Amino acid sequence: MKSRLSVLIALAVLVACNKDKFTTIPQVKIHSISPSDVNNGNIITLKGSYTDDEGDVDSVLVVYKWYNGLTVVKNDTFRYGFNVLGVPDKTREADIKVTFQYNTANPGPPTLPGVIKDTTATLGLILKDKKENRSDYKESQPIRLKKI
Repeated sequence: MKSRLSVLIALAVLVACNKDKFTTIPQVKIHSISPSDVNNGNIITLKGSYTDDEGDVDSVLVVYKWYNGLTVVKNDTFRYGFNVLGVPDKTREADIKVTFQYNTANPGPPTLPGVIKDTTATLGLILKDKKENRSDYKESQPIRLKKI
């Protein structure tokens, strides 16, 4: 009887966990951001993962915030097409990486503007699908942007 109950509990947990993995609304997680101290010309890499039941994610909203202590002094949102993630269309689950340049005019990844004094910053992601469903906002750990 105990083993049967254990099997039923394990099965219920497995079904509950699997049920939450893929939803119509995209789900995004941020795993890391690097480097933690950013100098002019550095590449900032934001790594995460996502799931989406239909695999119809079509755009990425990147939110950046600059802080003075705990107060947000500047924030802005960039919108990119799904191709910025480097993942094939109709992908339901993937690890993702978004890169930025810090204070450069070089071609390549998008550029974040420089700051006039050392500043704490975070980057966040929202994924949006073709039916206008939006993931929850997920934010990185703080990084330190070095002055120009």
